[in-house]
Amino acid sequence: MSTVTELDLAIQQVDSLLSKLQVDSKVRPSVQEPKPVPSKDAEKAGKKLAGTARTQPKDTGSAAGPAAGSQPTVHDLFAKAQLQVARVTSVEEIDSVKLYKCIVDIGKGVTKQVMAGLKQHMAKEQLLQSLIVVITNLKAAKLAGEVSEAMILAAQAPDPSVPQGEIVQVLQVPEGSEPGDGIFMEGQALGTAFPKTLKSDVWKKIVADLQVHNHTACCAKQKLVTAKGPVHLPSTIPDGAGIH
Repeated sequence: MSTVTELDLAIQQVDSLLSKLQVDSKVRPSVQEPKPVPSKDAEKAGKKLAGTARTQPKDTGSAAGPAAGSQPTVHDLFAKAQLQVARVTSVEEIDSVKLYKCIVDIGKGVTKQVMAGLKQHMAKEQLLQSLIVVITNLKAAKLAGEVSEAMILAAQAPDPSVPQGEIVQVLQVPEGSEPGDGIFMEGQALGTAFPKTLKSDVWKKIVADLQVHNHTACCAKQKLVTAKGPVHLPSTIPDGAGIH
């Protein structure tokens, strides 16, 4: 073989190799740099941000509810006090200058013992079998060594005929009332879900608004009523007298 022929063959082989390399470079996919793998802390932070975005409330432009910490109204407070008509079925004298030990019937066969500070203002016979108003969801207390499970409500005013004297009268219920009848503020609904024990500070706020107006028991000058009519007092009790 001549030198020229050998040179031609070598050139052909080089051309063939170059062509093959060009084809391979077109077919072979480009190599991509690996993406960084996020750390676990970064993943948690991302999920938290995504969850916050999903749960963020939309601004609808509507008015918000009552501001946090807003004070309850007198109606809200009174609705927590369970006032009922009761009948005094027993009055017993005990070793006390001021107290009677009473048993009151609040309806549905339920009775409660009440230590009533009425001894200096009402005779036993006057109190026995009378219909009165009691609050039944105050915390039970011990008075003169006896348990008192409720409180009889009465109005109190100065007695002009006696120096430093007082006139005390129990609240009088409308005709036709029966033990268990509920007491509520006129214009409001009778409460149905009372706390088992009314907090003493709530009761103090209610008492501060209990007064007599036009011979009627009122809370914030709104009549206290049963389904049968208003709770009232005799004319001997002046307007403005407190009730407790």
